[in-house]
Amino acid sequence: MKRKKRMLGILLPIILLLGGTGCMSEKASEEAIVNHLEETYGEKFEVETFKEGHSIFKNMYGDDKVIVHPEGKPEQVFLAGTKRDHEDKYYDTYMLSKWGEELTGKYKQEIQAIVPGDYDYRVLLYVEDGKYDSSMKSMSAMDYFSKKNQDAEVVLKVAVKTSEAPNPEEYYEPVYRLLQLLEPLGVEAYGVSLGFVDDSVDAADYIRTSNVNNVPWSNLDAKVFGTIMVDNLAKITEPGQIEAYYEPFEE
Repeated sequence: MKRKKRMLGILLPIILLLGGTGCMSEKASEEAIVNHLEETYGEKFEVETFKEGHSIFKNMYGDDKVIVHPEGKPEQVFLAGTKRDHEDKYYDTYMLSKWGEELTGKYKQEIQAIVPGDYDYRVLLYVEDGKYDSSMKSMSAMDYFSKKNQDAEVVLKVAVKTSEAPNPEEYYEPVYRLLQLLEPLGVEAYGVSLGFVDDSVDAADYIRTSNVNNVPWSNLDAKVFGTIMVDNLAKITEPGQIEAYYEPFEE
């Protein structure tokens, strides 16, 4: 029995090194996904990254997928791919990216009035698969929340640029006000994820792709001095309570 386990331990890395084992070539799979998007949404799309899946280990490593954005709209980046166990069916997060971009623009002036200093930000939207689809492509985010579904999470992600360790107290009231800004959306969950990032590194692309990169502040390829992450479950009623949610990072 022990010998069989050792053989499996050797075999698995070999299979993974071989890459995806699907019958479609990378180029054909990428084109199929993009063609589906263009037929569905009536737009042209540009691929940023293609990741080949594994037909044998789909449950662990997934199927072919792309990170893509509408032509000329790099800020509206999203994920699309083939569904597990259904190679002729597709999924995408186009609507979440579209609504997230809408909300990012909606709050621009308010955020400028609230957050001090230099920063990059984006509003991210998370909704369970199956609770949105391409038939809603003409619907606004606000209409979606009020007429279709409030079971969603909205996160305002902010990268504050700083050349030295910040004074987090300066951001307790701004974060409190940002939470208040999101409350009228009426969604099930909303929050603020703010990171203090060394200004020697451009964090703009990290923020731009934050709805698809799944990289936490602690793994960002840049010096991060600390974070403030808080959501509506904390039931914050005054700025002073934000202090409990500041986490400094070690040097």
